[in-house]
Amino acid sequence: MYLYHTVIEQDSDIHINPQNALNEGLNIRTVTRLYTNGGDLYPEITDRFKSINSPKWIDFKIAFGAELVPPTKPYLRFPTFSDKILVFNQDISSDLFAYIEDEYMEEETGGGYFTEGLPSKEDLVSQYWESMLTIEEYLNYKPYKEPEILIFETVPAKLIEYIK
Repeated sequence: MYLYHTVIEQDSDIHINPQNALNEGLNIRTVTRLYTNGGDLYPEITDRFKSINSPKWIDFKIAFGAELVPPTKPYLRFPTFSDKILVFNQDISSDLFAYIEDEYMEEETGGGYFTEGLPSKEDLVSQYWESMLTIEEYLNYKPYKEPEILIFETVPAKLIEYIK
């Protein structure tokens, strides 16, 4: 099974050369696109609600995203090479990001505009942790529609293909 990582077009002002990943491996420093990472939005809350049974290697500061289906070309493709690939419910990340938007827009909106009706940040982070699955578990059960795939270690350069 393969995972995919989008390469932003070269004429974009946010283009990052995919050759970096092809030379050094794909990691947080060589990513060619930023994906959602709900675990890194409120690190203090995330750490506080982390289960004692969670793997010790989980560090959202180094995690980067991937996709289950090929995006529009160009993209990087690599096999699921490790057990340090986890899946979370992206809808929960979106709800957590609404709190970031609210904080940013508080002066204009008075606060609560984006988060009205949402659970608290703490409840959302707790739900985020509860949504954590291995990639195999997610594929077997697909308990939520929008997966947030996070990789917690470098994808070795020799495993990466650049699809143009």
